Amino acid sequence: MVTVLVIDADPAVRLAVKSVLEPADLTVIAVAEAAAALERLAVLRVDLIICDVAASTPDGKPATSAIADIDPSAPIMTLVPKHRDAVGMSACIGNALEKPFTPSELLRKVRRALVAPMPPSSQP
Repeated sequence: MVTVLVIDADPAVRLAVKSVLEPADLTVIAVAEAAAALERLAVLRVDLIICDVAASTPDGKPATSAIADIDPSAPIMTLVPKHRDAVGMSACIGNALEKPFTPSELLRKVRRALVAPMPPSSQP
């Protein structure tokens, strides 16, 4: 079974991802905070991580960096707000999905990521 970990503080985003991916036979683990995601990653393997660009650990480290510290090969898709300034986002280009997204956009990006895993995002 393919497992996707979703990290987003917005419960509507977590619910939207689950409602699109679970009917596509993907197991979705959705958490609100990076700390909860890191706890899960310490004990289970996931095939894809979908992470809000604003997610950070309790000490302020970007969640994507903390994930890369645990597993440098972890495929990460970053959720970014539409029209966000692209400065500093170069590490996410190609791995990004703009919010809000349509179900078809989400499913297409996830399927593409699972077929040809993306390099992990590495934010400063």
